[in-house]
Amino acid sequence: MHRRSFLTLAGTGATLSIAGCTAFFEASLPEELEGTEPDSEQLPAPLIGSGPVAIDVYEDFGCPSCHDFEADVFPDIEQQLLETDEATYRHRDFPLPADDQSIAMATAARAVQAETMTDDDPAGEFFAYKQAVMDADDWSEDALADLAASETDADRAAVADALENGTYYPTLVADWNRGDEAGVEGTPTVIVDGEQIEDPFDIEAIVERVEDAQ
Repeated sequence: MHRRSFLTLAGTGATLSIAGCTAFFEASLPEELEGTEPDSEQLPAPLIGSGPVAIDVYEDFGCPSCHDFEADVFPDIEQQLLETDEATYRHRDFPLPADDQSIAMATAARAVQAETMTDDDPAGEFFAYKQAVMDADDWSEDALADLAASETDADRAAVADALENGTYYPTLVADWNRGDEAGVEGTPTVIVDGEQIEDPFDIEAIVERVEDAQ
C-alpha cells in the first residue's frame, strides 16, 4: 500500500490538497538522487502533440494533486490545445518525493519509455503506464515491474533492472534541475512558453497563455 511522506499545502499546516504537493521546507534534490550526474540527453521528454507552444508539466507520481490534475485538467488541455495542434505537452519529473516510492515510479515509467519508444514516438507507452501507475494500489518495485509487463509491451526484466540500478536517475536529476532553475517548488507545476501558471488547475489561464504565446 501507499506510504506517504511529509507534505504540506504551501503556506499552511494542512496536509495534501488539491492546491499541490510541497515539502515542509524549500524543495531540494531528493537524497536518493544525490551524487547522480544529470543527463538531459539520456531520454527525450515524453510529449504529446506537435503544436508550436510548449506546455511543460512538472509532476511527482506520488502526489495526489498530480493525480487530480491528470484526471481534471489534462483532458481539457488535450481537447482544447493538443488535438487542435496549438501546443505540445511535455512531462517533466520533479520528485519531492511526495511518496516513499515516487522515485521508483518515475524510474519505472522512464524504463517503459526506453523500452517502447520509437523514432516516430519518443514517448512510447510512457503515458499509458503513467496512468496505470496513478490508478494502482501497490507501488512496490515488484508491482511496478509487473504493471509494466501487464499494461505495456515493456520487458518486465528490463524495468526491474532499471529499478534496481537507478538506470534513469540521470534523467530524473536533469528534469529536477530544469524545474529548480525555472522556479518550480511543488507539484503539479505548469509552465507555458517559459511562464509559470499561478494556478495549475486553471485551464482558462493555461489556454489564454498558449494563445498569447502564438
